[in-house]
Amino acid sequence: MSDYDLKALGNAKISHLRPAKTDRFWFGAPYYPEHWDEKTREKDPERMAAAGFNIVRMAEFAWDMIEPREGEFEVSFFDQMIERLGKKGIMTMLCTPTAAPPRWLTVGFPKVVRVNDNGVPMCHGSRQHCCHNNEMFRKFSWIITQKMAEHYKDNPYVAGWQTDNEINCHFSECHCESCQKEFQKFLRWKYEGDISLLNKAWGTAFWALTYVAFDDIETPKRSKPTYVNPACELDYFRFVAFSVARFQHEQVEILRNAQPKWFITHNGIMRLVDYRGLFTKDLDFLGYDRYPMFDNDHQNRDAGGAYQLDHVRSLSGNFMIPEHQAGPGGQMPYFHDNPEPGEIRNMTYSSVARGCDSILYFRWRTCRFGAEEYWCGILDHDNIPRRRYREFVQIGNEMKKVGKEVLGTSVFIDCAVASGDFDSGYAHATYPLGLPDPGWMGGVAHKMLYNSGYAVGCVHPEDDLSGLKLYIIPNWPLFNPEWVPSLEKFVKGGGTLVISARTASKDMDNNVVPETLPGCLRRLAGVSVEEYGKLNRPEQRPFALKFKDKKLKSEIWYEILNLEDASVMAKWSGRHLDGKPAISFRKLGKGNVIYAGTYLTENILKVLIPELAKIAGLKPVWPSAPGGVETVLRFNGKKKIWFFMNHNDGKVTVKKTPAGENLITGAKNSGKAITLERYGVAVIREG
Repeated sequence: MSDYDLKALGNAKISHLRPAKTDRFWFGAPYYPEHWDEKTREKDPERMAAAGFNIVRMAEFAWDMIEPREGEFEVSFFDQMIERLGKKGIMTMLCTPTAAPPRWLTVGFPKVVRVNDNGVPMCHGSRQHCCHNNEMFRKFSWIITQKMAEHYKDNPYVAGWQTDNEINCHFSECHCESCQKEFQKFLRWKYEGDISLLNKAWGTAFWALTYVAFDDIETPKRSKPTYVNPACELDYFRFVAFSVARFQHEQVEILRNAQPKWFITHNGIMRLVDYRGLFTKDLDFLGYDRYPMFDNDHQNRDAGGAYQLDHVRSLSGNFMIPEHQAGPGGQMPYFHDNPEPGEIRNMTYSSVARGCDSILYFRWRTCRFGAEEYWCGILDHDNIPRRRYREFVQIGNEMKKVGKEVLGTSVFIDCAVASGDFDSGYAHATYPLGLPDPGWMGGVAHKMLYNSGYAVGCVHPEDDLSGLKLYIIPNWPLFNPEWVPSLEKFVKGGGTLVISARTASKDMDNNVVPETLPGCLRRLAGVSVEEYGKLNRPEQRPFALKFKDKKLKSEIWYEILNLEDASVMAKWSGRHLDGKPAISFRKLGKGNVIYAGTYLTENILKVLIPELAKIAGLKPVWPSAPGGVETVLRFNGKKKIWFFMNHNDGKVTVKKTPAGENLITGAKNSGKAITLERYGVAVIREG
């Protein structure tokens, strides 16, 4: 078998509706006992147990302790910690410690380090400085993984593993000697050893780029001296994604062979990792590190956080959060807001509502030294429990009931934005034209549907679209023609599909399609694009959409549409566009296709969303929930669990609620009004 024909070891079937493959709701924190003396650690097991912990994560940055010198292994310290916690009912998720190799490795084998596009090698003293393609580094990663797996395979207190740590968090591209050779091998495999196929796919006739052999190809480097070939760069991005998937795959294979009962996950979401590909198919469930306070606008954290969580769920289904913000966080250039009392609990319930099936908070105790000495955890630097700890005690004890109830359920949505495709996202990155990222535009559409109270989510075009009433594709230039039949089926079955400008303008090689736009979607949409342009100074040459009796500013892009099998929904107003079709509407089967020849910005969607909802038959997920109350339904068959999270800066009343049991209080809920304090939550099992 080719080095590149790897088969997934885990559950290869992924879907936004898939529950996490776990028999319990894991609740705990990353734990770094190696940072503390025995006196400081003394009360940790009792305090963790009181907070409802049933798991900790350990050892992801402890390679230097486990293998202090090449070939010498010492695990007694972690053995003691694992047993001590285990006797209190707290299991351990171990990590392969390959994100921070020891100094003996990087100094003794200097070619293992990554090299940036200026040819500068990374140096020891931080993390993630070694190359995933370097054979020597891969060899040492196999050895440390094998040694740890063999040692812990029968340990009753080890529940599972996290591979590495936040792969590609800080540094995703590498141009070292190993990457040059592996990139050539990757291309030889992809193009079946035929250099003419590569030349055709990359369009190397442009700028005299024609290659005569795969060994002549180098990794693309931007601005060295000028713009790089977008087809070449996308293949390089695919190569980087494959490299990290293979690196992880080798570790997963060792772990699964040692103990098939272990769960295996990884924590993301980072650059140049294909989270719908081999990388995630190898895992039992994906992990997502959630730090809401990176958004300094607290009024946007609920909508922005919901979009991020829904995006993660679109990749493979329900997920674990191996790191959730536990306090203010900061490194050298920044320091986040300190969550107010009740705010972390509120965010926790939003996470669980939107697909989190296990959660750990970063970190147990705030470190007093190192690059993350102000990434504040549950306990402060002085080891004294304060309000954050008391809040986690409350959450942990609530999750003993709520967590058990949500396992096996999926998140209900009936409208969604397209999300989660590696090729489409990074194709834009190779040639952005100064236009907004498709993911950013998806966030705008998601936010408007979220703020309107609809059951919105994110779904990949190849995923199960059944149950959706409205589906929006937000400016995806690269679009796989293989997705079109399922979209047509969705529409004919009664769905409303909204396609926005520039979608399907690129092929799978990241070249402009030869067909009249919108390319492979032209027949489905019933329109063609006559003319397009970017609006660089819209205040000087203003254009607007005329929709019913309103004029809506269009400030990014315009397309003049030819109606081939569709009618006009909105026209252009202004200059040479005046009166030309801007948004089209096509009735197809039981459903509808809408093509918008512009970018659907917030001001446009504010007016358009009510019309789209009317066409699609959308209704708010819980009509009596007031604005600022996030309402989410998790379900499995007849089982329904309703989440209500108050994000308003004051208490609110939900006038009518589902009848059933309040899982937080244990009280019977009659279906009448409930009052939610600021950051207040209610979880009701209907029936």
